[in-house]
Amino acid sequence: MTKTRNATDVARRCLCLELLAQRSLLESDEEEPLAGREAARAQWSSRIADLGVADTLSSEERALLDAPVGALSEDERDDLDGRSAGAAVLLWALGRAPQRPTFALADDVIAEHGLLGDGSISAARAAAEGATLRAASELDAAIASYRRARGKAKDPSDAEQIYAGIGAHHLEWIVDASMSFDDDLAT
Repeated sequence: MTKTRNATDVARRCLCLELLAQRSLLESDEEEPLAGREAARAQWSSRIADLGVADTLSSEERALLDAPVGALSEDERDDLDGRSAGAAVLLWALGRAPQRPTFALADDVIAEHGLLGDGSISAARAAAEGATLRAASELDAAIASYRRARGKAKDPSDAEQIYAGIGAHHLEWIVDASMSFDDDLAT
């Protein structure tokens, strides 16, 4: 029997993904002046240790967060989006979102149910430290559902199929503590 990760570790990983989602929004929001977006990025980046996730972020994730707004290549922006896509799945696993997310709902789930909330570092840290996971049976059922939705295509091109692969991967990471978060997403 594999060991499931504890809820606090899952919540910290979720905070990392939420930070990446916020970073992605800063990169794409062209209505806000660049200087304001860069100031917001720098402020969040400087508070990572206060948030309690400095040891949870990978070096690649830290580099994405530390890069000035507007300086990321297209591949780096794609990497940023890909890494942040699973935050909604982890929020569901933590019981913060009422229904299992799909690609179409992921951004709304993060915005409405995210651990980062209104941006309060202390509130986000408290939410992570007090987190609980859904029952193992719910996680297993969701993994099976995501696997069915993904299908057997070697390289799916449908956004919902791709997201289902991401969802299954993130939930498998929760239920198998021996799995690295960056293990290949291929199923």
